Amino acid sequence: MEPNDISKMEPDPRAIHQQLVRYLGESQQALQMIDVEAVERFTASVIRCWQQDRQLLLFGNGGSAATATHLAEDLATYAIPFSEPKRLRVLCLNDSPSILTALGNDLDFDAIFLEQVQQWARPGDLVLTMSGSGNSSNLIAAIQRADQLGCETAAMTGFDGGALKGLVDHPLHVEVHQMQPAQDAHMVMAHMIIHAFRVAVRNVLAQRTTGSSGS
Repeated sequence: MEPNDISKMEPDPRAIHQQLVRYLGESQQALQMIDVEAVERFTASVIRCWQQDRQLLLFGNGGSAATATHLAEDLATYAIPFSEPKRLRVLCLNDSPSILTALGNDLDFDAIFLEQVQQWARPGDLVLTMSGSGNSSNLIAAIQRADQLGCETAAMTGFDGGALKGLVDHPLHVEVHQMQPAQDAHMVMAHMIIHAFRVAVRNVLAQRTTGSSGS
């Protein structure tokens, strides 16, 4: 075997196992940092968006973009029965590579979400961003524009919350100082929101049905 031929080298299985167990513990600790009341308040705002036909805009960078896409997809499909014509108007702003690269190339990376918020957001809409550090300048710029437009704002953050934590109406913050466990907590919060919203929608629809049959 050549001295630098890594294809023949064996990784240490004990080190792998130890890292897996260690990471699982770090992720579990991150989940303990979730502020359930803050998530509940934000979920109530999502419910009002649906009831009042307002719009929810979501966006993030990197792994947070994937979380934003996942949350938007579940809110648009899983959360409301397909037989129900009244849907939640939800739009994920990081889902079009063409728009993102056009804005980044023609203007600046800091404009990729700001300009979309300017285009789509209306007063009373709900705007949610996600960031591990809370300090991404393109996210801050977009949230500031949303606030100027009269939107309700929210941010999922980790570490110390960064600038975003103090800028939004709904800080969904987990005090976790590692990126991946913080993102794990953000995804769990997303699933909490989805399931609570789904239950709330079915309760409202059941009340509507009961009211109609009793009239």
